[in-house]
Amino acid sequence: MGTYTKIFLQFPPNQVFWNTSYQFLLYADPYERGYYPVFQSLDGEGFLPGSGIIFVTVVHTQSYVVEAQDAETTKAEVLDVLRSMFGADKVPEPIAFMYPRWSLEPWAYGSYSNWPPGTTLEMHQNLRASVDRLYFAGEATSTEYFGFLHGAWFEGQAVGNTIANMIKSDGYPEQVHYQTLH
Repeated sequence: MGTYTKIFLQFPPNQVFWNTSYQFLLYADPYERGYYPVFQSLDGEGFLPGSGIIFVTVVHTQSYVVEAQDAETTKAEVLDVLRSMFGADKVPEPIAFMYPRWSLEPWAYGSYSNWPPGTTLEMHQNLRASVDRLYFAGEATSTEYFGFLHGAWFEGQAVGNTIANMIKSDGYPEQVHYQTLH
């Protein structure tokens, strides 16, 4: 399981300090790789203009660090980065701040699947295979788009269609279960 954390900040709409015509703003920390590197404005055309919302994404190691620490520490770190990018006098305190903690959720323990090297097609197919009339769907069960939202979408559609057809025909199809091949 991997984790990918989006940290959302909302600033007063009349105090937006970044160019809202840019969708992405990049930061390269001189000491630590992956330290709040990619900011995205939601205050731009086609998103939520006038919202004052920007978010920053952290992944893997930084995600686990951020999700384990308190929100005030995370907020202070993000504001330090923004103030180094735009100037301390230009970045006000946010009026709202939040982020999910997917790696700490007992029902998730991460935000997307991450197949390790050596995972076979058989292992993957076994994960998605039904158990009697219990079917599984989600990004982790997608062979083509695992780890992505559209993988979950396509898998949900496929399983939904399978179940709908099962109801129409008063039966359910057998799915192949593979023996573990090492």
